[in-house]
Amino acid sequence: MKELFKALGKSRSIYFSIIAMLTLTLCLMKVSFSYYIPVSKDTNELKVSEIVNVLTINDYESNEITFDANETKELTFKVESKNEIESSYVVFYLGENFAIENLTTINSNTNPFEEKTFTIKVTNNLNELNTIKFDIKSGFKNKTIDLDENVNIIK
Repeated sequence: MKELFKALGKSRSIYFSIIAMLTLTLCLMKVSFSYYIPVSKDTNELKVSEIVNVLTINDYESNEITFDANETKELTFKVESKNEIESSYVVFYLGENFAIENLTTINSNTNPFEEKTFTIKVTNNLNELNTIKFDIKSGFKNKTIDLDENVNIIK
């Protein structure tokens, strides 16, 4: 009988020591993983976000301009890059019966945080009020920018 208790005592101590080691290991793993903090400052990491270029026109508050009958206006556009990388853009308009003439060259690529300006002459070809809306679509440099079919690109 004594031998039986000795055998049970030895296996019992091995059993408890294995349980104690597993418990200690699990607690240490839980603590080490719970203190994981991702570092995002001062690292060279890729940030996937939207490419943003902002379009403003002369002194207009809006990119939607109304023209009188057969009126011609000279508009100066400013494109401001809000990106940390090089990007490209396309300026387009929605509206019919307008004649557009470029007075300066439009370069559709921008460097980070760069501002560009260009001037166009817009003529309303109708004998009544007509409204035109200008907009911009941005993308990565040297990549095709997809536009809707009903827009007119200013080149």
